[in-house]
Amino acid sequence: MSRKSLVTAGLLATALTAALAPTAQAAGTGTITRAEYDKVKLGASIAKLHSVAGSGACKKTGSDSFPGYSTKTYTCKGNKRFSTAEFLFGNGKLEIKSQAGLDGKESNGKMTKAKYKKITKGKTIAQMHTIAGKGVCVRSVDSQAKGVKTSIYTCEQKSTYGVASFAFTNGKLDGRSQVGLR
Repeated sequence: MSRKSLVTAGLLATALTAALAPTAQAAGTGTITRAEYDKVKLGASIAKLHSVAGSGACKKTGSDSFPGYSTKTYTCKGNKRFSTAEFLFGNGKLEIKSQAGLDGKESNGKMTKAKYKKITKGKTIAQMHTIAGKGVCVRSVDSQAKGVKTSIYTCEQKSTYGVASFAFTNGKLDGRSQVGLR
């Protein structure tokens, strides 16, 4: 991983943490939707972000510069409760984007420990959905950087509350956890 990638990843982590704080939701008057988030592709300009998201949805929340390289981070209020999006630009071009909660979906609560045990490292997102069942696992967070797409799915058990989380990189399961599943 290059030095620039490490710097931008660190800045994104800081920005995402700030974005998930309750005060970030109060900023701005406009919001960004999942469809608008998807339209802002890697390599896009800051102007493209503002034209897609609309006035007031995104605010500059950070910037830094190094010899020959500068970064700007924009935080956008999502249109779903507690949702947000982050966009990190390097030299004016989008390098990393992430969102939390823009899908606005909730698990139907039918996750079990038996299903969890079958969803193992290397499985695809489609395989997870097949094993868990329709509506059980919902995407809660995703991010994209050059060559890497990550996403986290949350699967709930409503009776005697339990929850499982599955982390995917480029469509393959590479991490999972659960608490309280029966």
